[in-house]
Amino acid sequence: MTQSTQSQTSTNVSALGLSKDLKASLTVKLCYLQPTNNSIVLKKLAKPSDKYSNPQVFKRLSNIYFNSDMLVKIEVMSGSTHKPVTLPCHSPYHSFTNNKRVWNKYLKLPVNYNQLSIDSYLKFTLYEISDSKQVVYGVGYLSSFNHSDSTLRKGMQKIPIRTEYDDVTINYHDADDMNDGESNLIKYENGDFAKVDWLDKFSLPFVEKARNDELKTGTGSDLFYLYIELPRFDLPIVYSETSYELPDTKAIIEEFKVNKNNLNENNITNTVVNQIDISGPTKVFDPDFHLMSLGSLVSASQQTNNANHQGYVLNWNNLDPIESKYHKLERNMNNSSLLDKELKPTPQLRDELLKILDKPSNIELSEIEKNLIWKFRYYFSKNNSTNSNSDNKPEVSKINQKFLTKFLKSINWDNDYELDHTFNEMIPYYWSVDKIQIGDALDLLSSYFNPFTLASNVTVPTPKKDGNSKETKSEKIFKYVRQLRNFAVDRLRLASQDELLLYLLQLVQALKYETIIADTELNAIINDEEVVSHSNGMDDDVHVNSTISNKEAELRLLEKSPLASFLIEKAVGNDILGNFFYWYVKVENEDQLNTNGKGSVKIYSIVLNKYIEELKSFAHKNKLPNYNYLKRQVWFIKKLTGLVELLRTTFKKNEATAKKIQFLRDHLADSSNEFLKFPHSFPLPLDPSIIICGCYPEESSVFKSSLSPLKLTFKTVIKDSSGSGNQIFGDRKKYGKYTLMFKIGDDLRQDQLVIQIINLMDQLLKNENLDLKLTPYRILATSPIAGMIQFVANETLDSILVKNYGPESSGPNSINMNNGILNFLRYHSKELQQADPIATSVLGNPKHPPAEDRHAITSDLGVSSVVMDNYVKSCAGYCVITYLLGVGDRHLDNLLLSPNGKFWHADFGYILGRDPKPFPPLMKLPIQVIDGMGGLSHENFNVFNNYCFVTYTTLRKNSNLILNLFQLMLDANIPDIKMDPTRAVEKVQEKFCLEMTEEEAILHFQNLINDSVNAFLPVVIDRLHSLAQYWRA
Repeated sequence: MTQSTQSQTSTNVSALGLSKDLKASLTVKLCYLQPTNNSIVLKKLAKPSDKYSNPQVFKRLSNIYFNSDMLVKIEVMSGSTHKPVTLPCHSPYHSFTNNKRVWNKYLKLPVNYNQLSIDSYLKFTLYEISDSKQVVYGVGYLSSFNHSDSTLRKGMQKIPIRTEYDDVTINYHDADDMNDGESNLIKYENGDFAKVDWLDKFSLPFVEKARNDELKTGTGSDLFYLYIELPRFDLPIVYSETSYELPDTKAIIEEFKVNKNNLNENNITNTVVNQIDISGPTKVFDPDFHLMSLGSLVSASQQTNNANHQGYVLNWNNLDPIESKYHKLERNMNNSSLLDKELKPTPQLRDELLKILDKPSNIELSEIEKNLIWKFRYYFSKNNSTNSNSDNKPEVSKINQKFLTKFLKSINWDNDYELDHTFNEMIPYYWSVDKIQIGDALDLLSSYFNPFTLASNVTVPTPKKDGNSKETKSEKIFKYVRQLRNFAVDRLRLASQDELLLYLLQLVQALKYETIIADTELNAIINDEEVVSHSNGMDDDVHVNSTISNKEAELRLLEKSPLASFLIEKAVGNDILGNFFYWYVKVENEDQLNTNGKGSVKIYSIVLNKYIEELKSFAHKNKLPNYNYLKRQVWFIKKLTGLVELLRTTFKKNEATAKKIQFLRDHLADSSNEFLKFPHSFPLPLDPSIIICGCYPEESSVFKSSLSPLKLTFKTVIKDSSGSGNQIFGDRKKYGKYTLMFKIGDDLRQDQLVIQIINLMDQLLKNENLDLKLTPYRILATSPIAGMIQFVANETLDSILVKNYGPESSGPNSINMNNGILNFLRYHSKELQQADPIATSVLGNPKHPPAEDRHAITSDLGVSSVVMDNYVKSCAGYCVITYLLGVGDRHLDNLLLSPNGKFWHADFGYILGRDPKPFPPLMKLPIQVIDGMGGLSHENFNVFNNYCFVTYTTLRKNSNLILNLFQLMLDANIPDIKMDPTRAVEKVQEKFCLEMTEEEAILHFQNLINDSVNAFLPVVIDRLHSLAQYWRA
């Protein structure tokens, strides 16, 4: 009886392991990537002829080579949330040969087997490089456990790679895409079948041959399969999780209940309590802690079809689990009490809070800073009024107005309570559009407030019958983001037309984020269907072929795009604003179409067509020529483009420039070409306040360059402001001249951006009664490869320093008679130079009364006060501005001087610290420029220093606005921003030195001036550059 029982027991026992006891790290062997059918893959490779029909194909090596380089990223994902639970692991670089992608590399992931849930899975993402960026090539999934028997997967695994779409469909059972032969082979390799040596030698070659034949005739739905190998254990590993018992609260209470009989007043004794007498705390399983401990270091990148911006999930999910729990408890308990509403910070804490609010918008706040902002949200919201009283300084009120954007960046967008509290209690009752600055409104329109990156696991909201909670969360976030954009647009409505023009370039860029708030239904209509929209009777040159479906889709998208509707409305009602709005949007639309962009392509096409339609209707209703002016401008640009192409095809690159000039003048003088006199006058696109009616052929020329840029002098119509005219013969028009350069082959958008920022800084300085006589000449890009540049009379410093401007009068007080710049200023002082009128700013009335202007001392230099004043002020202004923008490639050929004494810079091909020369100075200030003021010992140099300091401190106070403008340009196709968009705003911010006090900042800039003046290497490089230019000529 005993023996039979033991025998029966032994037969019923099975050997297995539990996953909760397996504390080893998850290891994956990356084997190889195998196509389903080699011939299909070869047919998909690009042909040499495709280089001309679609050049974009050749940017991805997988379209050219069968075994192009690949990078594999492996992540462990949660099956319930589809979020990574640990840091990803990347394959090292490996060069593939013999038309095979074989790695044979072991990768260890930072997660143990006992931390894997039953629904966890591995995500394999294949990347390749395109335009110096990682591009997803395909995605595959493999569940950690086989749900058929709850066992951990082991051995060789075959993973289908989806290259056309990313459909998160996980197979938790046996693979259904393998035939019996391949399935048995994998089981053999995994040790499920016994190995017989003599049979293996005979059968394995036939199996390998069958596999190779299948590569020639395979017809699987997936184009590629990734083969990996997982560890094999001696025992099958079955999923099991640790169970935790709930604490017995009644027993705990009884244990710590104090005997009242021992605490009466008559029986008080000293008791020595030993550590052994105190029971330890009861351990309770916290699921939040468990999940957060796995995902605390994960920074998941999310990219959607609705936004062409790759953002990162905010670090609320990256907190330490204890801090996360503290955050939830602090912000969700007693928040509605009167204590929060009446809470006031101490003076020391208030100063600390003001420093936090004064931080640039691009700096991420720490958790302590975010909690402080949340704690005193009522205090700052109640004290955000623009009308400062005697107890509240204006500067403090201005800082308080920055609170809203900091507060919105401090809340946890995953927390429903914080969202509802912010948008239902705080903003409606305490904040109105007049209580925030326009710089903060621009921040609300930036890519930071992208619903897909504000919170985790956000999907595009679509109506569903089951009422999924996740869907509700997404809908709420989209609703609040749309509310913020409407709030920002309402603030823009308070700005004047001239002020809006200062930010128009960035507002057009902000349109890229408008498609984020569109519904899935609308995006499906716009993105999937491609139908040419109606022409509205317009010429093909003006109208844009839009890839939208119908009129209704356009209207629905514009209804969901408050910024687009606002800009169209303002552009139609204002001639100058509409002129630049059209060209800005047109260039972005062409650029996105050329790069096969998605999302933003549609919004620019829709906005452009809607603007043209509204402009035509408005002009017809009010009998205005605005619409006809636009058509003539497009005709004008087309004529100039044809003229440049005619020059390039007629002459070779090395032909004499004189022949090109004569050909150009003959072409312009021929009346049949419609250049000598235009059929109709119209506003110049570069400056719509100028009306042009023809050109002056003899004053036009061709620059010596391979691109053959044109110098054109146009005939302008001068309006008679007096209103007097000859009643018999009618009004006689007066004509003027306007010279510009038109070039094809260069992208002028970077120069256009720099000039726009210089113009903005000029207005900010004038708003403080500081006119530095800057020369922000006009630049307009008319396409991604063409544009116009205003031509301003000037001489380069290189030519000035070598020219002789005639004999100079000498006297006992004359100095620096051999300096070329000073002689240039003396020479032009003989001409009648009138002082500029008192400058005003488009930003409104100056905030402070004008200070006493300290003019440059000129009595001993022989230069008129107007010329020297222009020179000293403009030198100071451009020294500060070019330092802040990090303008590079500064040499004596792009430092210019006008006859009126105004010094200025040209050619902004290198910004944000980039420079083609080694060891560039932080600020370009040649000693020759200082000698033009009279030298280092002259009083003019001290005046120059003072202007530099005032300019630097004034612009530092407006750094938030400037940085927000650069933030909106991160997705623009600006070369030096596109090169490193993550550091672009930071580079500008570093130049402001916002961590310094005003006194420290002035001392910092004084050291910059001293270093620049005493630098020796830039002098050598300038000399070498001049020699190189001489030999080229």
